[in-house]
Amino acid sequence: MKTSGKKKSLKKSEEVDMITLHLINNFLYSVVDEMTAAVVRTSFSPLTRDAFDFQCGLCHPNGDIILEGEGSLLHSLAYKYIIEAIHTKFKNNISPGDVFLDNDPYSEASHLPDVYLAKPIFLKDKLVAWAVSGGHMIDIGGRVAGSCACDSTEIFQEGLRIPPVKLWTEGKPNESVFDILRANSRVPEVLIGDLSAHHAACYTGESRFLELIAEYGAETITLYIEALLDYAERRTREDLRALPDGSYDFTDYMDDDGFGSPPIPIHVTIRKERDRITYDFTGTAPQIPGAMNNPLATTKAMVLIGLRCLISADIPRNSGVWRPVTVIVPEGTILNPAPPAAVAGRGLTLSRLVDTIMGAEAKIAPQRIPACEQGSDFLVCMGFLQGGRIDSVLVETIWGGWGGRPFADGLDYNTPILLDGASQSCEANEQIYPVKYNQFAYVPDTEGAGQFRGGLATVREWQVESDQAILQMRTDRTKSQPWGLAGGHPGAFSKTTVVVKGQEREIGKETVPLSRGDILRVQVAGAGGWGNPLERDPEQVRWDVLNGKVSLKRAQEVYGVILDPKTLKVNEELTAQCREKIRQTKEPCSIRRGFETSQS
Repeated sequence: MKTSGKKKSLKKSEEVDMITLHLINNFLYSVVDEMTAAVVRTSFSPLTRDAFDFQCGLCHPNGDIILEGEGSLLHSLAYKYIIEAIHTKFKNNISPGDVFLDNDPYSEASHLPDVYLAKPIFLKDKLVAWAVSGGHMIDIGGRVAGSCACDSTEIFQEGLRIPPVKLWTEGKPNESVFDILRANSRVPEVLIGDLSAHHAACYTGESRFLELIAEYGAETITLYIEALLDYAERRTREDLRALPDGSYDFTDYMDDDGFGSPPIPIHVTIRKERDRITYDFTGTAPQIPGAMNNPLATTKAMVLIGLRCLISADIPRNSGVWRPVTVIVPEGTILNPAPPAAVAGRGLTLSRLVDTIMGAEAKIAPQRIPACEQGSDFLVCMGFLQGGRIDSVLVETIWGGWGGRPFADGLDYNTPILLDGASQSCEANEQIYPVKYNQFAYVPDTEGAGQFRGGLATVREWQVESDQAILQMRTDRTKSQPWGLAGGHPGAFSKTTVVVKGQEREIGKETVPLSRGDILRVQVAGAGGWGNPLERDPEQVRWDVLNGKVSLKRAQEVYGVILDPKTLKVNEELTAQCREKIRQTKEPCSIRRGFETSQS
């Protein structure tokens, strides 16, 4: 499939004033921020309330994004295509008070747990905008609690699939749809609670957008929204023109398909010509039996995330940015699967897709692009059984660090750029779920070494406190490491293990039964480094040793930095000798190889 943004001309009925343009844009930001706050304040699940796995926004009547908010950026662009699908299905049957729901990956949504709401905003009888809000629900049914099994083989196993439907009709709830939702979720009160939070966000967006129209007038707001889209397009094209023309490609790999396949390639060729850019994924693997297939809408969302790493951060987050972009994704591939392909585990594919895009973009703008981040959207889904039935479902994402940057170290702990979320509180989760957190920590010596090192791996450990639990694990980077740039080293491999009845074993993308006292331990990958580790400031290495992030042994062998074992001060003479030895021999430096005399 080939898609391309289209230029839309602005018919000026008055002169656009740049100050007013930015005032209106800032007001739109405040509207979307209020919508986001409404979700956080009223949602039921920690995944929504604490991890921010959702996004709010405002859209043009035709679906173009007026502004996308903070939150999980993997939902970017989804609403544009969902609204187009709503128009196709409902045509003129769209009224004030309607609220539409869509979670169908083959009707422009993501995977089934990602449920999106879209509310048309009317001024009298005219559709003037859409308020949109949605994100990851804890459970939408299917064969495994949490609805995210990597080892499903078709979408019919994954849960309740709903193409665009009216959840509210002219202000009245569609109780039949609500009944279906409740009947298909293991935790119906949480599902309906989170949907109600998104519903509240849509009403907030509608109310505040109409306030904006009341302030400036409908004609002026229409004019300035078109002007904002044109402004974002113009700024994007200016930034693209400043980048070198050419063709740039990159390939990265997912470990397997969940059933023991060889590594799965994701390939992109980026062609940049003047003020246009094309992302061509020809050469990517065909769709797979497992659930890591990625629907086309979220493939395009990852392209938008990659593009934003090439352009200025202050360009408004609207669909104008998308106009200079062409995306080519062959049908029947892992990035554009045909139904009934399973897609629930597509979070891993999203992560590797972003890694692939960034790898190619590092050749276009090496001064802007960091080394590979932790690189996988690890996900734990655990359904807890008490008295033979599941009474709660934990869905938790596990993060690592960012890759080393051309100007600074990678952050040691943060969500991947495609998510822009947060961590769930161990203490809060222990109050909600029958689970105990034994540890949540950095893992020393897991960073990708570099002049600017990558972020450390993190490890998190859960102990089951219920009679039984069903675990569904989403994990990767056990066979390929997050890559470094400009001579930086790769980050450490990931590792996921369970301890069942005292016996420890490593697991992958699989479903595992657990019992009281059993343990799940997840260590994510380290992030790649940027630049030669021998160019790293010795005092920065010393600081990492003092903070327990890098061992004395690694400081010496990889960075060539010799610290006095008692004072932990840098021995500059021995450090210079050690670094020279590494440069000449390409082997780790050891004090036992001739430095004892110099040290004494």
